[in-house]
Amino acid sequence: MTLPDSWNALDWMTPAIIVFVIALPVIFYANWSRRISTPVKLLLTLAKSLALGLLALCLLEPTQSFTRPVPGSNSIIVMADASQSLQVQDWGGARTRAEAMKSILNEKTDWLDTLDEQFEMRRYQFDSRLNAVTDFVDYRAEGTGTAIGGSLEMAGKRIDGKPSAGIVLLTDGSFSETTLNQEGFDIGKLPPVYPVIVASNRPARDLSMTSVETSQTNFESAPVTIKAEMISQGFAGETVKVELLGKDGKQIEVQQVRQVVDGKPFAVRFQLKPADRGVNVFRVRAWVDGMELAGEQSEKGSDPLKGREGQVPFQIGSKTKTEATLVNNERTVVVDRGQGPFRILYVAGRPNWEYKFMRRAVSDDQEIELVGLLRVARKEPKFTFRGHADESTNPLFRGFGNQGDATAEQYDEPVMIRLDTRDDVELRDGFPKDAATLYEYDAIVLDDIEADFFTQDQKTLIAQFVSLRGGGLLMLGGAEMFASGGYDRTPIGESLPVYLDGRQPVLTDMDYKLDLTREGWIQPWVRIESTREREETRLTAMPGFHTLNILQSIKPGASVLANVRAQDDKNYPALVVQRFGKGRSAALMIGDLWRWKMNTPEENKDLDKSWRQTMRWLVSDVPHRVQVTVGNADDATATNPVLSVQVNDAEYKPQLNANASLKVTSPSGQEIRLTTEQDTQKAGRYSTTFVSRESGAYRVTAEVKTPEGDLIEQRESGWVSEPAAGEFLNLEPNREFLASLAEKTGGQMIEMDELDSFANSFENRTVPVSETQTRPWWHRWWIFTAAICLLVVEWGTRRMTGLA
Repeated sequence: MTLPDSWNALDWMTPAIIVFVIALPVIFYANWSRRISTPVKLLLTLAKSLALGLLALCLLEPTQSFTRPVPGSNSIIVMADASQSLQVQDWGGARTRAEAMKSILNEKTDWLDTLDEQFEMRRYQFDSRLNAVTDFVDYRAEGTGTAIGGSLEMAGKRIDGKPSAGIVLLTDGSFSETTLNQEGFDIGKLPPVYPVIVASNRPARDLSMTSVETSQTNFESAPVTIKAEMISQGFAGETVKVELLGKDGKQIEVQQVRQVVDGKPFAVRFQLKPADRGVNVFRVRAWVDGMELAGEQSEKGSDPLKGREGQVPFQIGSKTKTEATLVNNERTVVVDRGQGPFRILYVAGRPNWEYKFMRRAVSDDQEIELVGLLRVARKEPKFTFRGHADESTNPLFRGFGNQGDATAEQYDEPVMIRLDTRDDVELRDGFPKDAATLYEYDAIVLDDIEADFFTQDQKTLIAQFVSLRGGGLLMLGGAEMFASGGYDRTPIGESLPVYLDGRQPVLTDMDYKLDLTREGWIQPWVRIESTREREETRLTAMPGFHTLNILQSIKPGASVLANVRAQDDKNYPALVVQRFGKGRSAALMIGDLWRWKMNTPEENKDLDKSWRQTMRWLVSDVPHRVQVTVGNADDATATNPVLSVQVNDAEYKPQLNANASLKVTSPSGQEIRLTTEQDTQKAGRYSTTFVSRESGAYRVTAEVKTPEGDLIEQRESGWVSEPAAGEFLNLEPNREFLASLAEKTGGQMIEMDELDSFANSFENRTVPVSETQTRPWWHRWWIFTAAICLLVVEWGTRRMTGLA
């Protein structure tokens, strides 16, 4: 109750006081002079005195001043959440959240009428965007997202600079992310926000797939891992089945999680080897074991999730339960296996066993092409007695019919052979002499080749191949490698992960046993077996090696992945890796790895597997001339990804004035052609924004041509757009965030049953445009009612005690 703050008839104050002062002793004497109990005396005296005091107070005409909004001078925004998460039904509720929302948005409700009378009311609905509406008659909760941050920002901009009483935010509070700290957006600019949560704190039973992650390794037994994380509410003790589906919905694997615990996340992992190159699409879905539609009998082997959406009753055993929604029971995931094959240039000073086993290991690998450049004879001075008269070519090539060809090796050139080249022209002139030719490869392997084989320009080119092009470099051990091969103080030596200061001898009189370091154990491509126990058993049975390059030390930032232990129990680094510029380099100090294969049974394929995994690691992060990236590809709720194409020229410098066109294939198979524009922020990048209108997996193919129209390359990528995945990620209202939003803007949380009182409370709230009015305090009905009731109580008491 608000007390009066002014008196309009103060002239009556003296008579009123005189009357009250005279009447009070009379009342007291009349009651206390009688023979009645003290409590009765007090009741009679108090009732008549208060009644007389209220009537005397009315003589002074008390009034109360208050401020109220000037009708129509202030705006107020009513924002209603229209996202799909309102279609669920809360625990014990008789209606969905959407039905509850529609009932309070009925245009005939008192609180809307009250606000409409006081303010210029603006009505909006929001899901993934903000939409203005004239009324809420056609309200439907069908939106695929809850962009509460962006919607508040947009609403704030529409009333910026205008008098506003605030924003009434009607929402179920279920959203995955609410980013208010957007660029150029200040939450302090918002008027008071009054959140109204149209949901209970306890949603109905629900099994939700919160995230699906993929990881690819060079570990051959499990190159792709798909991890699905889930959480359940209301299914404690039940068994959950999780299924992985591949191409055309074909089942790949099913796993079970028994005795799930409510509110505690659990995860399953699928390991597989996709057979197809490029973009592969998989689906992961989960359901409670024994799920059947309530009152129906499912066919054996039927799809338990097919055709079931929204509120779905189902039966487990003899118990009928209800899951809030099945939309969050499955997720789609894209695995990009790249677009090989990746080309590796193997350069050796002589034919050897290492090349034989390496070539055999990758012969069936579709992702790796091993191109060999092997020296079969060193260059030698020309002596006339070794050849025929007027013969300048090497006699080793006599009889091949190319003596007049410029490709015939001369006396002062080494004799090289090329293996598995793309055509007759590739490597015809020996090791590449320019960046455009060398950069066609993704990695280089050097073996049994001394540094003097390369010219100074070629040495620099190899270092730039790693640091600028982003390629991989692997140097194998041997008598003519590392310091013994003269690589110290060369650009190639600088790119290696080890120091080559000083010439260390290659030891051959010991038996060296291989062992993994701590860093090596956590690198899947270094291991052969899937478990530590089996890997330790394999290492123990592994034959020893006799040839080792001894190092001075490793460089800062390099990692030793494997050691060898000599017979004198000394450990020496065997495999060292590091990042170098944009690429990576590795040094394998063992010079006779082929003994591994020679000293094991024919059926043992461990060396083959090790070479394949090493080659894959060497090229795993090597960039292509054309690379396609999808902005927000890791966020399944993203509906407007930015598609970017990075284009490099033959020397891997940004390609300017290229023509990059995109073909997007939607989940339904529709093809959309897009053009790109050159990015002003980064040279060689071309981008555009795509609006995802369907839910599912998208594929994008980039075709890049030179200004003259020559094709540079085609590349493919993909992404998943599932806005509902984020919408139904967590059905529990985020009260903490909404309370913080209200506090920061000067508003307050409002309960649904408080809307009427809230609408009437603006005479006690500060609004930009208001007016002061007065209300006669004594005109209130309860003043006279109280006085009459007091007199009735006094008279009734007298009657009951026989005094009247």
